[in-house]
Amino acid sequence: MAPQASIICYYDVVSPYSYFAVTLLNRYRSQWKTVDIVLRPVFLPGILSGAKNQPPATVAAKLPYMVADLQRISTCAGIPYTFPSVFPVMSIPAMRLLVAIQKHESEDRYVQCVAKEAYWFNNQNISQKEVLIAAVTPVLGSEAKAEQYYEMTSDKDVKQELIDNTNQAIEAGAFGAPTFIVTTAGSDEPHMFFGSDRFETMASILNVPYPGLAPKNASKL
Repeated sequence: MAPQASIICYYDVVSPYSYFAVTLLNRYRSQWKTVDIVLRPVFLPGILSGAKNQPPATVAAKLPYMVADLQRISTCAGIPYTFPSVFPVMSIPAMRLLVAIQKHESEDRYVQCVAKEAYWFNNQNISQKEVLIAAVTPVLGSEAKAEQYYEMTSDKDVKQELIDNTNQAIEAGAFGAPTFIVTTAGSDEPHMFFGSDRFETMASILNVPYPGLAPKNASKL
């Protein structure tokens, strides 16, 4: 059987553009039923190092542009956003937790709990255990379950999976996050896209509808 169309989204919650990208991608899922969508946690500093790139916030001319650009995206897309007081934050604990949860859960809303409710809206320090547990508890259904997954962040296989995901992204050509690897139905030729503003082009390649940046009927995750 011919392979199904797919999107792999490599993301790190420390990246504001990853936050917007994952939120928008989750909006479009209901209309992109023919596309297999996979969210893959990575460690952004590892990608930047592997690509010999540097964070936008370290470039004097880019930082003020980025702050203004993020506010524009938030307003246009209707996605709640507040620039956090601790930026960048050490995201390894959060990304390992997301790896651990993803190994056992099929629901992707837990990404939004960490990215939106904790960091990019409520301005909480997601390097702290108690913040992460509180963030994912509502979706997981119990604090005990959240605690269990957090304990898994010290497991060798969880640590290695985050490393492997990061290396896969680098090998695919990633130089930042979010990075998307898009494959059309019946093809094994990947197309790489970077950033949260490439959905229209991806939709065109995949031959799926593009409802726009702020579709009227979209639920605001």
